[in-house]
Amino acid sequence: MRKLRTVGCFLEYDGRFVILLRHPEKSQGGTWGLPAGKVNPGETDEDAILREVYEETGYSSSPKQLEFLGNYIFSFPELELTFPTFRIRLRGPIKIKHNSYEHKTFKWVTPKECYSIPNLIHGLHDLLIRIGYVSDK
Repeated sequence: MRKLRTVGCFLEYDGRFVILLRHPEKSQGGTWGLPAGKVNPGETDEDAILREVYEETGYSSSPKQLEFLGNYIFSFPELELTFPTFRIRLRGPIKIKHNSYEHKTFKWVTPKECYSIPNLIHGLHDLLIRIGYVSDK
């Protein structure tokens, strides 16, 4: 089974976080997901998520803003995904500048609104439960 390590981040402000709609031509195109991406050789998880958040939203953060939420493992038929997950709590609203090559658009959602979206990227429904953003009951 193929193994992959991808980092992700809840970029939060005022009870909402950013999700991005993947470009149709990309892997899992047409699905909504967090700012996330692969860890490059020689990169730490923290360096990778800071880079990905900047590339995908235009927000430049510092390591001091990162809150580590945990390492989550997902087993899919095609791969085993290790997903170190972070949160950045913003002090005020920011302007999102999404990368139109990778994503069609973005939106700010509450955890409950996010969970109700049927076309989330694989694992995000489960991640919202495992982190405690929503309950499966």
